[in-house]
Amino acid sequence: MDGGTHTLALVIERERIPIGDVLLWRTDTHPRIADVGWVLDPAHAGRRFAGEAVAEVLRVAFEHYGLHRVVAQMDARNTASARLATAVGMRREAHMRQDWWNKGEWTDTLVFGMLAEDRDAP
Repeated sequence: MDGGTHTLALVIERERIPIGDVLLWRTDTHPRIADVGWVLDPAHAGRRFAGEAVAEVLRVAFEHYGLHRVVAQMDARNTASARLATAVGMRREAHMRQDWWNKGEWTDTLVFGMLAEDRDAP
């Protein structure tokens, strides 16, 4: 996120083969707010690869970059990503109904957020 791109990309590898990624990027709204997103090859789901990677990116976001807030938005049908967001300590903040046109249909979006102070909460 240093430099001109304001983006951090982490590749998730297993045995030196890329199986997913986690991206963190600053939004236009404020320099201390960022979005986070992740993708994982479904063949490697359920093995905590994505959870470990997302948790580490969140740690870097708050400890290294001094961010105030990180947000994750996802298709509401993506229950695995919603579970992952919850597992790393993000809080579900919104369920927006039919707000995104995707592949020929209106879909719902879930929004999860984490504040720097949430990391210290029990």
